[in-house]
Amino acid sequence: MKKIYSYIASSMMIFSLGVLSSCSDSYLEDVNTDDSKASIIDPNAQLTTALLQAYGDFSLMDTYRSYITGFTQYYAGGWNVSNYAGAVYPKDSEMALLWNRYYSISIKNLVDAIYRSEDMPNTNAALRIHRAYMMALLSDIYGDIPCSEAGMSYINGNATPKYDTQEEVYNFVFSELKAAAAQLGTGTDLISGDVTSLESDVTAWKRYANTLRLRYAMRISDVAPEKAQEEFESALTADGGIISSGDEDAYVKYIDAPFTLYDGANDLDFRANALGEMIYGQDPTSPSFVCSTLYKYMETMNDPRLYRIARCYIHTTRSQTDTSGNYDVTDEVIAWGENGGLGIVPCNVGDAWWSDWVNAPATSDIPTLANLVSLYPEKGYDQNNYPARMIRPTIAVAFCNADCPGILITYAEVEFLLAEAASKGWNVSGSAESHYEDGIRASMQMMNNYYDIVSKISDDEINDYIAANPLGSNPRESINTQAWILHLTNPSEGWANLRRSDYPAIADRTLLPVRTDFPREDPNMQTPTRLRYPLLESKYNSVNNKAAVDRMGGNDNWHTRVWWDIAEQNFIDIENFGE
Repeated sequence: MKKIYSYIASSMMIFSLGVLSSCSDSYLEDVNTDDSKASIIDPNAQLTTALLQAYGDFSLMDTYRSYITGFTQYYAGGWNVSNYAGAVYPKDSEMALLWNRYYSISIKNLVDAIYRSEDMPNTNAALRIHRAYMMALLSDIYGDIPCSEAGMSYINGNATPKYDTQEEVYNFVFSELKAAAAQLGTGTDLISGDVTSLESDVTAWKRYANTLRLRYAMRISDVAPEKAQEEFESALTADGGIISSGDEDAYVKYIDAPFTLYDGANDLDFRANALGEMIYGQDPTSPSFVCSTLYKYMETMNDPRLYRIARCYIHTTRSQTDTSGNYDVTDEVIAWGENGGLGIVPCNVGDAWWSDWVNAPATSDIPTLANLVSLYPEKGYDQNNYPARMIRPTIAVAFCNADCPGILITYAEVEFLLAEAASKGWNVSGSAESHYEDGIRASMQMMNNYYDIVSKISDDEINDYIAANPLGSNPRESINTQAWILHLTNPSEGWANLRRSDYPAIADRTLLPVRTDFPREDPNMQTPTRLRYPLLESKYNSVNNKAAVDRMGGNDNWHTRVWWDIAEQNFIDIENFGE
């Protein structure tokens, strides 16, 4: 019996082990599966993520703060813009953020969702349109980029995509926008992941795609004029039309959420406008100061937007999670200047707010400051150089709120594009003058509608400004100076159009004192014309990266102009501006 029992026991053990072995994989899979999470991602959810990231990712906004808003000469004086753009200091970790974040999140999600949404024609088309937008944005900043093969690693195993030339990228963009617009409306699926002003409406998305074609056609108008004119005129007559009023503006919608800075970006929380967070600054010492180039242009033209954009604040005890806690003393600083003081003193490009030290007003000269010091002496409102910082104009908090729109393309921009097209003799209805004037009017009305500025710009102010600033004998300069002001809240487009048009003339860096208190590597102090590729690209995608660098002459030089940028920028002596 003992032998039989032993045999049976052994057999049962072998059987049990076999059963355990055969079901262990499925058992462990069940144990390690989180039932609260979906096994697949809805393409509409991926569209939402990609759209919100456009302006909602604080991590990549450092590249805007450090470089792009400085290269456009919108801002100067804050630590980041002074240390990097101001000092013409190329730092890989700062330049790579846009590339790394957009490719690893937006592009990866868009490509995957496009691949899996062929049975959702409308959603698929919206995904393709936004991918085209993102590819153009990245190419405008870096030049040749991975485009046609980008984001395909999970689909076909290609982890080293080729770098398409910028001309190829633009051909891809035009082709995708046309094909996606034609595809819209061929299905019954809802674009439920839409978080833009287009409101999931296929007709609005079609109009948006056609309008983007206008922008990109004008972008290549100097390097490929025949192609540009063909694309522009084709878009004007395309099915669905173009954006033709401010009510049809395309922008990403954000919510009034607390600022989360880097923590929110790490959690992919893109619900707040991170561009607003970035230009507001992370603490009382780091607001975004308005550059003297922007300030002086607007001041010289008597632009009613100037003191809606540039404000003087006492920042000492402001909140870090929203735009509250700023004491607006703009009118008091102006009055101090009119009574013999310095008044408002913007920072020159390359300067820090604390350089070229300014003589601050006495506490008694600024009634609000005097009152705060009297009521709260322990807060230090008159200490630590805060009064000197107070007279440097910063961006108005109206443009820093979490729910500010993330601009994609607007009617105001369309009017400026039509104005320039008309000035070129392209087949456009209406005159260059009428489109130019309508563009200015739309720009100011957009500011009234989208931002909580200190007071709305009146019709009389708009009309007086247009009368005092006619199109003139150089339409390219007049039109693109206005476009530059318009794109203050869309800095990537502001920089691209500035390089393409070479207007307005910006401060000549070589005529300004060289900063010695910031790190420098580049002997060419003139404003760069692109950003360098991330250093890791030369390691992990070396063959394709090298091919792109070789096309630039073998040097990843940020003074090398991109394909569509055929001429040098126009420069001025900012110290003698208007003289």
